[in-house]
Amino acid sequence: MVRTSSDPDTKAGTGIAERAGDPWDGLLTAVRRCCALFVTVVLLPRIWWRRRRPGTRTVIGTAAMILASSTVSLLLGLSTATASTPVGPHEATWSTTLDSTVTLDLGPLGTASMESPAGVLGVKVVLGEIPGDPTPDTANAASVGQSLSSDATSYLSLVSHPDLTIRQGLYGLAGDALRRAGVIEAIFLCCVAAWRLAPTKPWRDTVRAGVSHRWATTVALSATVATVTSLLVPAMRTATSPGSTLSVLEGTPLAQARFSGRIADVVTAYGSKARTFVETNKGFYAKADTNLRAAWKAAEETEGLVDVTAADGKVDTEDLQARVQASSAKTLVKAAPKPEAGAAPQPSESPRATATPSISVTGARSVPERGRKTAVLTTDLHCNLDVIAFSGVLDQLSGADIHMDDGDLTMTGSDPERVCVDALTQAVPSSTKKVATIGNHDSDATAARLRSQGWTVTDGSVQTVAGVTFLGDDDAERTTAAGTKPRGGETTEKIASRLAKVSCGGTPVDVVLIHQPATFDTLTKEGCAPLLLAGHVHAERGMTTAISPRTGHPVTGIISGAGKGGTSLGSVTEDAFLHVMSFDSTGALVAWRAVILHSDASVTVGAWRPVPGIAPGQKTATMASTPGPSASATPVPTPTEAQQGTRPEDASQSQEGADPQGENNLSDR
Repeated sequence: MVRTSSDPDTKAGTGIAERAGDPWDGLLTAVRRCCALFVTVVLLPRIWWRRRRPGTRTVIGTAAMILASSTVSLLLGLSTATASTPVGPHEATWSTTLDSTVTLDLGPLGTASMESPAGVLGVKVVLGEIPGDPTPDTANAASVGQSLSSDATSYLSLVSHPDLTIRQGLYGLAGDALRRAGVIEAIFLCCVAAWRLAPTKPWRDTVRAGVSHRWATTVALSATVATVTSLLVPAMRTATSPGSTLSVLEGTPLAQARFSGRIADVVTAYGSKARTFVETNKGFYAKADTNLRAAWKAAEETEGLVDVTAADGKVDTEDLQARVQASSAKTLVKAAPKPEAGAAPQPSESPRATATPSISVTGARSVPERGRKTAVLTTDLHCNLDVIAFSGVLDQLSGADIHMDDGDLTMTGSDPERVCVDALTQAVPSSTKKVATIGNHDSDATAARLRSQGWTVTDGSVQTVAGVTFLGDDDAERTTAAGTKPRGGETTEKIASRLAKVSCGGTPVDVVLIHQPATFDTLTKEGCAPLLLAGHVHAERGMTTAISPRTGHPVTGIISGAGKGGTSLGSVTEDAFLHVMSFDSTGALVAWRAVILHSDASVTVGAWRPVPGIAPGQKTATMASTPGPSASATPVPTPTEAQQGTRPEDASQSQEGADPQGENNLSDR
């Protein structure tokens, strides 16, 4: 019989050994559990998959295949996309690359490049020719000079607003990438469908047998990898960009761009002048934006009772409050009896002194009472991208339901000028409905571009926009660098007669939106529309009301626009007029106000004014957009200054101290 020792030291040693083994056992247990968990996680999808019904597995597998193939197709589409989008006055071809560089290829003039903000995805832009006149036989020294001036304007617009051109090019590339991805995906899905629908024998089993062969699979996989590598590696190789950065561009978005060739010399020589122009231009319109917001806020606080002018972001509050109190006090004075027809006014009856306060108060009170829809009117913007942006701010501040553009959005209507349409579309809030007419400077391409971006373009029929019915048509003339010629077979008078007949048809017309004010006479005498809007003459002439001999009802017309010299590019040099109009629920005009951008960047937001009424014995009545003299090149008469029997568009002929502007002078640039 063997006896064991019960020595305390022996027991202690055994306990130490057991305790030493415990950590290893715990570690091994933890490792086993982790391995078991890993295997469970790995096998869980498989177990879950096997438990699904066959129909469910088919749907999930198909969805996963489509998701994966769509991702690959989209990547292939992005890496091979091309687009044709103008750059300045040039036609240009855009294409995506994988060299992490944005490159502008100017041909013999050199290149400009900079690092791409999209990582490995780059863009290459190759400039093409500048489109010439469609009828080169009519070109002469004057037309070529005007074309070159227009090209220079396009270059400066590109420098001052490169984001519009870049956004346009990227949209074009994105659209082409989606089209290519769709084609690739369609081909892939057709192949999958052919595989699924093919008979089991002979070629389907043959393909399966080939794939199951080890060496065949290895060769096919190697060939695929080699092909993809040979295509991607050269495309992704980032070569050293030619040229160097230019100190003249420091502090601009192009500070890190590299220029080479003759273009580097041109930028060095003229870059400082262009930079000064851009900075001055930005400063002017930044002030204009601030002044518009300040004037609009003050006008809203005073309920549109008086005109408000803001300069340097401030409004003279003391003068404003004094005018508001004076205007409100004068409304308490009992109105004098209306004079009989033909009676001369007494010396103390100053129309300008007494009419203005009541006009402001009457218009301001009617807006909250009956105004239901707000519309902003622009015209003769002539691709001035900054004034276009200014009008978009007015849309936002006024809460416009409708933006009405009365033509001449472009300079010549050329394809590169699609940027003008894009700029206005982007400036107008997305919630605002848009309607436009085609002026003499606009083209069919302009109209097509407007329609493609959601604009309603007048076409001679009655169209409804946000509950208001519009009528209008293209201008009878077409102006290009080569001059002005008839657009089609109709003259302005024939277009006016045709629209007048349509306006008296079965569908009531609320507004005639037409570029040429020479149509007003015929539309007033023969038509049935109550409101006529026009531009073209680059001068604001107030609002005129006349009695239609056909219907016996009043017809109101307004001519709007920027003064000559304030178009296309840079700071305005004369007053630029925009208008805000309030319509009731039936589409009738309730009140209107002018918003004026002055040449010093100050902004005037006019008081709400009612539609001018016809007094007994009068045939026309004209209401000025501002109560007193303004910086506008064309003053507007008061109602008593308008001659009897004048047409709405010629009512300003009798204005005091102004040059006559009859039908023979209804011309723009």
